Amino acid sequence: MTAGSIIATLLIVFAGLLAVPAVSHTNAGTTVSLMASSMAFVAMGLAQFMATRPPFIERLFGGLDRIYQFHRKVGIAVLCLILVHYFVTPDFQGLSLTGDLNKLAKTAGEWAFCGFVLLLVLSLLKGVPKTRLQIPYQYWRFTHRFIGLLFVMVAFHQMFIKRPYDGTVLLATYLNAFALVGIVSYAYTQLLPWLRTRKYAVAQVERHDGATIITARPTGRKLRALPGQFGFFRVNKSGLREPHPFTIAGIEDDGTVRFAIKPLGDYTKALREAVAVGDGLTLEGGYGHFNHRRGGKKQIWLAGGIGVTPFLAMAGRLKGDEGQDIHMVYCVRDGAEAIGLDTFRTQAEKLGNFSFILHNSSTDGRLDAARLVAGTSMNPAEADLWFCGPPPLRMAIEKGLRELGKTPRRVEFERFEFR
Repeated sequence: MTAGSIIATLLIVFAGLLAVPAVSHTNAGTTVSLMASSMAFVAMGLAQFMATRPPFIERLFGGLDRIYQFHRKVGIAVLCLILVHYFVTPDFQGLSLTGDLNKLAKTAGEWAFCGFVLLLVLSLLKGVPKTRLQIPYQYWRFTHRFIGLLFVMVAFHQMFIKRPYDGTVLLATYLNAFALVGIVSYAYTQLLPWLRTRKYAVAQVERHDGATIITARPTGRKLRALPGQFGFFRVNKSGLREPHPFTIAGIEDDGTVRFAIKPLGDYTKALREAVAVGDGLTLEGGYGHFNHRRGGKKQIWLAGGIGVTPFLAMAGRLKGDEGQDIHMVYCVRDGAEAIGLDTFRTQAEKLGNFSFILHNSSTDGRLDAARLVAGTSMNPAEADLWFCGPPPLRMAIEKGLRELGKTPRRVEFERFEFR
């Protein structure tokens, strides 16, 4: 677990512990119900805060990808906790400000419960189980935005519903603090497109077999990103306005950026067909901690398919004075899908600390741990393995290296599952 996930979990559990003395004079059902609702509320507030993508939180979690993974787990926990609160009948008859506010708070809670169950289930599912029907990303993202409004309703519910404790107990103060955090965070996320994005214009579009390479230049303030990071990308034209995360394949000192995007889904296919020179882009970033400078003196870079993009950015900025020996293997199913070969080969010829191999599976056979070891003079057991590509390839390589007694010192990779 990361430091961020530990801290967040403790904050959620602490809400449950505070609920115990607040309702110690009631029955067990009330205690369990209030513990569940208190933990769910704090978890909701934290989820809203994490959605603002603050840089210091990203460092605590070890990258935005880890934040989204934890965010998903929080969603599952909230769903379970609100179901407990709903079905474990509590005795919450107690203090309230006015009868009218109590009735309104009760109604708000009931509507918010139904809305949360529906939206959380939609958020956690990618498609209809046991079918090929997938929930399109744009619909998932649109419905997900309503969770913030439901949180506001829940905050109103917890503040004005009848409860067996008054507003001076520590639990009330704790929940009110997270109500403020969650509401302010939600308001900030709605302003995010205007506060943290940068305007760019497409300068070049290259359509290769393996990817669409888009080069763009800033029209105002430039994007701040390190090689290996990713950004949220959208085109300011019909059908392409939804922001999607893509790794930055290159960034220059003047702010010029390149994205290499493989046409895998509806959005990326539409992007390949419709994007054109002169189109306006809205970018946000950079995010992520996938940067070789955090690694050891010996590194093996392994790219699978379009997973080459962070390595393109990192290799392009190598100068040879990093104090690191780097061996890169770029695995493709067919040579036609390879991109950026000129960058890798030029750097390998010029720099003494960088070597490069292209593995073409159609002619060289399937890449496995034995082939990886045979292709480099570097002992994987003495090196870091930096990986970007299909998870099955990473797991197969890791397993194979363990069986060969050459387990890497550490394995670095990012989890690009944001829904």
